Amino acid sequence: MISRGATNKKAELNVCGSSVFGRYPKISQERTFNMFLSDNWLVPYAGYQTAIPNIGTEGRGLYKSTLLDRMVAVFDNTVYLIEIFFDQSTEMPIDYSVVPIGTLQTTTGIVYIVDNNKPQVLISDQKFLYLYDPDATDKFVILDTTFTPGYITFHDTYFLVAAKEDNFYDPPAYNTWRLSQSNSGEFLNNDASIGFLQTKPDRCQAVVRFPSRGNMIFVLGETVTESWFDTGAQQLPYQRQNQYNIDYGCLNPATVAYTDELVVWLAQNEKSGPIIVASTGGTPKKITTDGIDYLFSQLSAPEDSQAFMYRQDGHLFYHINFYTDNLSLFYDFNTDKFYNATDENNNYFIASQVAFFNNQYYFVSRNNGNLYAFDTIYTTYDGATIPRVRICKNIRLDTQEYFVANDIGFTIEQGDTSPQFQESNNNTLITYPAVDLSISINGGETFGNEVRYNLNPLGLRKNKLLWWQCGIANDLVCQFKFWGMGRFVAYNGIVNVRQ
Repeated sequence: MISRGATNKKAELNVCGSSVFGRYPKISQERTFNMFLSDNWLVPYAGYQTAIPNIGTEGRGLYKSTLLDRMVAVFDNTVYLIEIFFDQSTEMPIDYSVVPIGTLQTTTGIVYIVDNNKPQVLISDQKFLYLYDPDATDKFVILDTTFTPGYITFHDTYFLVAAKEDNFYDPPAYNTWRLSQSNSGEFLNNDASIGFLQTKPDRCQAVVRFPSRGNMIFVLGETVTESWFDTGAQQLPYQRQNQYNIDYGCLNPATVAYTDELVVWLAQNEKSGPIIVASTGGTPKKITTDGIDYLFSQLSAPEDSQAFMYRQDGHLFYHINFYTDNLSLFYDFNTDKFYNATDENNNYFIASQVAFFNNQYYFVSRNNGNLYAFDTIYTTYDGATIPRVRICKNIRLDTQEYFVANDIGFTIEQGDTSPQFQESNNNTLITYPAVDLSISINGGETFGNEVRYNLNPLGLRKNKLLWWQCGIANDLVCQFKFWGMGRFVAYNGIVNVRQ
């Protein structure tokens, strides 16, 4: 047992934490990269592995069609039906088929995909609408419309389309949304097929089926959101809830995501910069903090963004990428906390659209033309080491006096990961998982040298790491970097200090 003096004090080391984003660095520099909290332990965020390589050069859209029992994917200007069989025991696909079904007029940019009960698949590349009907003579056609399509969804037998520009009117209208004929890809130009965003002078950004709310939809503009309900009226079947609206619109419809009982989006209005809000059908909840709102206000192009939602290991995540600003964040609705995500080079996370097919998540990326399997069973990024980092909260005495950090330690799983074997200059090098500690004595502004401890090999399950003689400070911040090809499972620790 270690004997410490009477002046020893124990300070909490919150290895288990999120990205807090203080309004100013002095308030908080807490960050967590590529990890999240599960049962109050810090565990890895999902990694990925190539499932189908080189389908194209850019992944633009991905959707799971239940009735076709296929994924519909767009790479470059080609639309594919994809079937894939995945073996969970080997974490590898067994077999797959990739069948081209049509060609778009555009080769880059975000694509939206939905289907109906016929089934027909509707695709919007934000320039044209395309319809795939496997039972038609011409199976893939470009629809002749008087409007420029944007975000699309399906609800109550109708395709619903936000019109970016509606040339049925002269001059063109920018606040309309369209619905198709029932279970059809046909769009008419009449009062029964055109809806209007009415609360403010605004542009229609998206029409969203509200999950778990029956006949309810959200119509999102740039500065306002309206609730509409399918009442079965003879004219336009949808009627606006005229006693209620949300005074936030949508900065980019590609950030709209929904599942369970939630719709989440990157919001704004004429008096507010970007924030993230979530709604269960009523007044939205702002889930960003003042620190994150300030971070968003400093972004150069928050509109260049995209988001998705998915449920992994019992946690519901909303993940958003800001491409121009090279930033990715994800929010865990189970714990109401934000975290940072990166690729292996500390750039934005590469997933753009996610689909769940045959008990496995897949995603496409604007970075390349691969289809990826996406899961916490993967502890690398397609074989590359994931940079997992935890910057803990500041350790300060109430008196703000200087103290000596005698030792720093925390609990971590060890003895469960195989060593990695690497060839170098005809020699075989064995590398073990490791944790680096670097310390800041100025509140997290700068960090010193990293001191590495290798984790124990298989079978040696000692669960504590301990660094000694860590220096003098009055505002100490610990940064841990977890390196290795396997998983990391860590718990809180203690910093023993004395004066």
